[in-house]
Amino acid sequence: MFLIILTITTFKVAGQNHLVGVKGGINRTNITSRNFTDQNDYITTLFAGLTYEYLFKKHLLVGADLIYFQRGFTSDIVFTDDLGNPTDEKYTIKFNYDYVSLPIKTGFNIGNEFYGFTNIGVIPSLLVDAKTISPTFNTDGMVTGNELFDATSRVTKFDFAGLAEIGGGYKFKNSYWLFTSFAYQHSFTTITNSEYFTNSKIRHNGMTITIGLKCALSKE
Repeated sequence: MFLIILTITTFKVAGQNHLVGVKGGINRTNITSRNFTDQNDYITTLFAGLTYEYLFKKHLLVGADLIYFQRGFTSDIVFTDDLGNPTDEKYTIKFNYDYVSLPIKTGFNIGNEFYGFTNIGVIPSLLVDAKTISPTFNTDGMVTGNELFDATSRVTKFDFAGLAEIGGGYKFKNSYWLFTSFAYQHSFTTITNSEYFTNSKIRHNGMTITIGLKCALSKE
C-alpha cells in the first residue's frame, strides 16, 4: 500500500483514472515440496473480493485487491500388503487453507474499447482457517466416512507469494470495465513449522481464472 501511495503522489500527469470494482473466480491449487509425499494433486476452489487500480499515462497501472482465497491440495496414501508392497487400494486426504489476501501489483494496459493487460506483483496473506479432511475406517479396514481436523492453530499464519497475470476486457458506457484474466501464483514462504509437518517445506502454488467489473471514478 505504501508503494501504491508513493507512486500516486509521484506521477502528476493528466488522464488519471481511479478504478474500483469486484472480482471473483476459480483457483486450481497445489503445493511444491521436495520432501513431502509425491502423491499430491490439485484441488479446485473459489475466491472473491474487491479490486482497486490507479491508471496513469493511459497505459501503466498499480493496484491492490482485497481477496478471500481458498487454497489447498489432496494427498493420496497407498495401502501396502504384509510385505510392504503397494496394493490397488488408496485413500485421499484433503488439505484446505483459507486466507485473506492483499495482492499488490503493477502492470501495463493497452487498448481502447477492447483492451489487454499484464501484471506482476506480490501477495501477502493471513491464514483464516485450515482444515484437514481424512477418511475413517471400521475394524475391517473399510472406509466409513470422513473426519475433519482443525489445523488453524498449527499452520504458519503468514504467506507471501509472487504473481504473474495476463488478461483482457471490454470498456462500455465510458466508465465500466469488464475483464477476465489468467494468473499464476507461487509462495516464497512455507506453511510448515516446528508444529506442522516439521521435516517438510510446503509452499502453495496455483492458477486462477478471474472475471470482474471495474468502475472508473474519473474519466480518461
